[in-house]
Amino acid sequence: MKNVEGSEVAIIIPARNEEGSIGFVLEGILSLGVVSKDQIYVSDNDSTDKTNEVAKSYGVHVVHETELGYGNACLRALKEIASLQKLPGAVVVCDGDGSDFPEDILSLVETLNRTQADLVIGSRTIGEIEENSLGFLQRFGNWLTCFLILVFYRKNFSDLGPLRAIRYESLLKMKLKDPTWGWNIEMHIRALQENMKVVEIPVGYRRRKSGVSKISGTLRMAVRVGIKILYTFFKLTFFKPK
Repeated sequence: MKNVEGSEVAIIIPARNEEGSIGFVLEGILSLGVVSKDQIYVSDNDSTDKTNEVAKSYGVHVVHETELGYGNACLRALKEIASLQKLPGAVVVCDGDGSDFPEDILSLVETLNRTQADLVIGSRTIGEIEENSLGFLQRFGNWLTCFLILVFYRKNFSDLGPLRAIRYESLLKMKLKDPTWGWNIEMHIRALQENMKVVEIPVGYRRRKSGVSKISGTLRMAVRVGIKILYTFFKLTFFKPK
């Protein structure tokens, strides 16, 4: 799979305790027939199950990050990618729980090429989603954050979905730092602050293949994640990184 510059696209899959789904995710991506094993980076976020072993059995890159956090896992994979002799033209980030549809990766990259965007976000709320795949708190949190973006930045978004594609050079320019659940909103805000072109497209979404969601699995965790997202939004908005 190539981007507009003819460079390969790297796919990052942050995963923690996804033994029951990571194989399903990798099989789906590889079955597209346009992505090689060398383009896929599973970032094992200190799993206590066999996520590591299952991912390695598919021959993809598996990196390890012992510091817990979605952002930490993504940053660790990016560190590995930065050491490559030939850097990718773009990066796709998708979840390791099987909730994303692999074919939507192709749509993200095609849109990145066609629109000359810096960032393409897969929106679940305007796409086809399986019943009960998004809980009330997730939907409300999405709505609230997107409303704040509209108020403060005059940009209309519908989702903070995890499935997204971004040009590698644009990603470096953002200088993302958030180690945990502020990663996606940080990417949104930094893209807007750097006057990047951001495009949303509809994507499918389904219930995770196995296990319990790290975000919405418990009310306590969902509230913690929501607070972190709002904190990150206001911190970036009122204290713009230099």
